Amino acid sequence: MVNENVPKRIYGLDNLKVLICLIVVISHVMIPYTNINIPWYFEPALPNETLEVNPLINFLRICGMSIFFMVSGYFIPTSYDKQGFGTFLWKKTKRLLIPAFVFWGLSILCTPYPMHHMWFLQLLFCFCLLYALFRKLTNWRIKGGSKLELTMLILVAYFTLICVTSLIVRQKFYIDQFTLYFNFFLIEKAKLPQYILSFIFGIIARRYDWINCVSKKVVIQTAIVIAISYIIKEWRITELNYVGSRLYTILESCLCLFASLMILWIFNRYANKTNRFIATLSENSLGIYLIHMPILYYVQTYTKMWEIYFPLKLVLMMAFVMVTAFLLSYLLRKSKFIRNFL
Repeated sequence: MVNENVPKRIYGLDNLKVLICLIVVISHVMIPYTNINIPWYFEPALPNETLEVNPLINFLRICGMSIFFMVSGYFIPTSYDKQGFGTFLWKKTKRLLIPAFVFWGLSILCTPYPMHHMWFLQLLFCFCLLYALFRKLTNWRIKGGSKLELTMLILVAYFTLICVTSLIVRQKFYIDQFTLYFNFFLIEKAKLPQYILSFIFGIIARRYDWINCVSKKVVIQTAIVIAISYIIKEWRITELNYVGSRLYTILESCLCLFASLMILWIFNRYANKTNRFIATLSENSLGIYLIHMPILYYVQTYTKMWEIYFPLKLVLMMAFVMVTAFLLSYLLRKSKFIRNFL
């Protein structure tokens, strides 16, 4: 059954997705110039073009993508209730799987390497498919009048679940180790528990309205946990040896849940509004995400030998890639047919 009595759009979380999308673009510009051991499409030529690991990149590695999955999970129950099984799956196919496949094919034609930055869309589609099948086969949902108050005990239990499953998986798979299936589907298995459980947490949070109803006590406790985790990270861990250690996994799991929840609460409480410019950015966030990587490859290749002030070079690249990706997405969306997919 399709339920017409569903909540209105939550602009704060839409705005958060736009912000993280822009942070992803900025981080992708920076990654080739850092000491992060991730296979990339471009290598700098000039010896002075190096960066320390940037806070934005650290944010994305630790909890940025988990926030993406949590926000996506938060919107899923409403979409399914409103659309029903068939429409829900078709729309997710149009908005996630087809664009990922098309832009993967275009990257093969337009760049020397097939690009796989669409992995998020592919994985999110799999999560949506499993959720739809679960709802269809079980006819299960939390009833509208059900109440479960979010407490620190629930958060600690969920953090423990994320931490334990991550530690088990990382006995075999390492962080930043990606597996490619069919030359199309890219997965970082070491972070799968985080992504899956963040998505599920978003679904549960939506059903029990946790983001709107979180108590001041839980907000304060969450802030304290984040502060303690950050202090431990700065005190006990160095950038050269922390990735992949048990302590890193524990702190990453902690921040993955608590920092994500805090950021969602802040945006829902203090940024739950929109205007024409932000709404336009939100509408084009998927297009920016898909289009920016081929543009970035050519920009970095073209400017490879530019001997100018390195921070200025980075800023110019970021500005050009973001503006160009936005304009291309905006123009493509002028077509009614393409707007169905972007």
